[in-house]
Amino acid sequence: MSRRYAAPEGQIIQAFTFALDPTSTQVAQINRFFGARRMAFNWTVEQLKCDLEHYRTTGESIGPPSFYSLGKRWNAQKNNVCLNTHTGEVWWPEVSKEVFADGVRGATDAYLRWQKSRTGQIAGRPVGFPRFKKRGRDRDRFTFTTGTMRLEADRRHLTLPVLGTLRTHENTRRIERLVWLDRAKVLSVTVSRQGDRVIAAVRVAVARPQRATVAQPDSVVGIDVGVRRLATVATRDEVIGELANPRALERRLGELRRLQRQRCRRTRGSRQYRATTTKIARLHAEVAHLRHHTIHVFTTDLAKTHGVLVVEDLDVASLLQQKGLPGARSRRRGLSDAALGEIRRQLRYKCPWYGSTLIEANRFFPSSKTCHDCGYVQTIGWSEHWTCEECSSSHQRDDNAAINLARWVSLGSVGAPVKRGAEHQTESHLAAGEDTRKGSPTLVGPNNSVRSAARADSLECTHAATVFKREFPHYHGR
Repeated sequence: MSRRYAAPEGQIIQAFTFALDPTSTQVAQINRFFGARRMAFNWTVEQLKCDLEHYRTTGESIGPPSFYSLGKRWNAQKNNVCLNTHTGEVWWPEVSKEVFADGVRGATDAYLRWQKSRTGQIAGRPVGFPRFKKRGRDRDRFTFTTGTMRLEADRRHLTLPVLGTLRTHENTRRIERLVWLDRAKVLSVTVSRQGDRVIAAVRVAVARPQRATVAQPDSVVGIDVGVRRLATVATRDEVIGELANPRALERRLGELRRLQRQRCRRTRGSRQYRATTTKIARLHAEVAHLRHHTIHVFTTDLAKTHGVLVVEDLDVASLLQQKGLPGARSRRRGLSDAALGEIRRQLRYKCPWYGSTLIEANRFFPSSKTCHDCGYVQTIGWSEHWTCEECSSSHQRDDNAAINLARWVSLGSVGAPVKRGAEHQTESHLAAGEDTRKGSPTLVGPNNSVRSAARADSLECTHAATVFKREFPHYHGR
């Protein structure tokens, strides 16, 4: 059983990324390290397949696979694996041992995750057996966990094992200052390729001071994510903010199609083919950076301003599997471009930083279909604007959902009954003796802990999940 590193009391684990400007010699060496990691990964996958085949034919088990056991087998065979057939020389001493260890560890972790998925120990979609990695198809990266990992005092260079000192494209003062003040400790450095650039992600244990209170500690807001508008922020009564969708991919789609058609006319492996591939990779990187920057600015402002944030636990993976419907392909592309799960992911770790609380509402809560004036639930399809059949109120889909999410923590005390058709349901059923902890939303508080809504007395979070589950047992979608 591998031990995971736990940050000391009062510290958190955080990563800082910097673009590198390596020399031509260092670029060649980094590319060689990428290939060495792939080689160690593929060798480990081959060993795991041989062990499984041996067990199926003979019934004898060699032993449970682990990083330690496979690492010993790699050290015993690396002279034969890393042998240049043309010169007869062994080349593994020219590559850092951490690169090979990272490849063995990656394959072992993938195998163990496959085993846990088969036995039902992890939730989510089934995980397949690890596949062999191929140059051009794999995300090139390797990780250093030991050796010389130092941020230089000039704040423009990073020193790594074997690679030596590499110049950083950006200033490293935001982390070098913390290391110099003994408030941060470098744990590992991951070098990867993103587009046409080489990126170094420095993972550190940092003593991050936590804000005692946010700007508006009593403010409770609901956040609804979508495609037309990336996010809508509302209180219990009104909409207070919107985040326009930057449509990063959609705006560059014409350029992307032109470059892909251009690459199809090139000879695979030629200089022009590689140059066009680099342009495509650079375009994808620019799209991702624009999307992430927009969401980072938005989520940081939310976590610093409001005391309680309510988001919906959307099943984004299922939304991306729409097939057979008219316009399904463009709808999937729009959903991917909006990155619906990114806002929730960033708020999960930013809220504890700034002292706010994140609540994830039940994914079966019909936030868009529920009229926030009378509580009537009806089918609205993909309509952006709809009218309530009960009270004739007109609603905008995202505005209505954000208001309902803000009311999630105290829906039973709003005063409007929850009903469907002629049936009415008031908040009195919440006190009928049911266990309200069952199906309760997840709360992530300032102490980075997860607790049940029934125990959150300070927030007085009485949610209506039990009401909806009993009133609408047939409801299985948003």
